[in-house]
Amino acid sequence: MAITTSLASRYWIKTVVMAFLCIILGVWGVYDYVVVIPTAIQNAQRAELQNNFIKDALYVEVGAAERDSAMVALNGAIEKDSGLDAQWAETLVLFQGAIGSSDSAKLREAQDVLTKNLNAYGSVIAPSKYDRPMQWLFIFCIPFGFYYFWAYFNTKKKANTYCLEDNGTLTTPEGTWSSDQIEGIDMERWIAKTGKARTTWTAKVIVKGHSPVLLDDFVYKDMHLIIGKLAHDFYPKEWSPLAKRIDSETKTNDCGEEE
Repeated sequence: MAITTSLASRYWIKTVVMAFLCIILGVWGVYDYVVVIPTAIQNAQRAELQNNFIKDALYVEVGAAERDSAMVALNGAIEKDSGLDAQWAETLVLFQGAIGSSDSAKLREAQDVLTKNLNAYGSVIAPSKYDRPMQWLFIFCIPFGFYYFWAYFNTKKKANTYCLEDNGTLTTPEGTWSSDQIEGIDMERWIAKTGKARTTWTAKVIVKGHSPVLLDDFVYKDMHLIIGKLAHDFYPKEWSPLAKRIDSETKTNDCGEEE
C-alpha cells in the first residue's frame, strides 16, 4: 500500500493562527489610524476650546477680554469645521451667539450645553504625536497575514504530492524517482540529540542526478513512514520501518538473544 502524507496539525494550526493574528492586528491598526486616533484628536481639540475659552467667556460681562478671546477662537473653529458633525456645528453657532450678546436665555442654554460637553469629553487628552505613526507597525502585519494564508495553501498542496509506492517509486514536489534512481537516504539529522532541534524532524533522500531531497516530518504528517521505509530498506540493521533506531527498539538478554 502506497504511503502518502498530509499537512501536520502542528504546522497548519500555527500557520492559520498566525495568519488570523496578523490580519486582526493589521485591521486594528487601520481602525485606530483612521477612526480612533482622529476622533481622539478632534475631541481633545473641542475640549481645549471649551475649557480654555468658552468656559470663561460665558460667565463674564459683555465686553470682557475673555469674550473677545473666545470669539476669535470660535471664529477659527467654525472656519475649520468640516460640517460633518451637525450637532457640533450647531453648538459652535450657539456659543458664538451667546458670547456675542447679553441675552440671559442664550447664555443659560450655552452654559447647559457646555456642562454637558465637558462631562462627555472635557478631560480628553490628545494622543501622542507618535501614536499614529506607531499604527503602521500593526498595519504592516496585513501582508504577513496573507503570506501565511498563501503558505498554508501552498504547503497543503505539496503535502498531497508526497507518495512512496509499493514498488519503491518516490514522488515529491521536486520530482518522481524510481527505486533504481534512489541511492540512499541521509539520516544524519533524524532524531539527532545535538544540533538544531528543528532539523531532527528531517532526512534527505539521495537520488541520481539531483540534489538531496528533503523529507520533513514536522510539516508533513506520516512523512516518518516514508523516511522509515527508505531507511529500513537501505539500513535494515539500523532503522525500523517506523524510522526508529533498531538499538533503541530492541533489548537483549544476558545470552545476547533479542527479547
